[in-house]
Amino acid sequence: MTNEEAKTALFNRTPVIFNNTEYLYISAIIYRYDKYNNLIVSAELTDKNKRSVTIAQIKDVKPYDKQNQATTFLH
Repeated sequence: MTNEEAKTALFNRTPVIFNNTEYLYISAIIYRYDKYNNLIVSAELTDKNKRSVTIAQIKDVKPYDKQNQATTFLH
């Protein structure tokens, strides 16, 4: 997922896929520097029950669409 796709998903609260699991939406975008001064962009992903979040680098998150359905759903 690109930075622009992540922002769009955040603003529209659309479902996303990470590790073959569907998440309800991106609840935050996080910008951090690692110890080598590289900028790391992550997304905070809210589960379907709205009880927990997962932090994932946006490069590993995919927009949800009909052809890209998750195989695992969080309950």
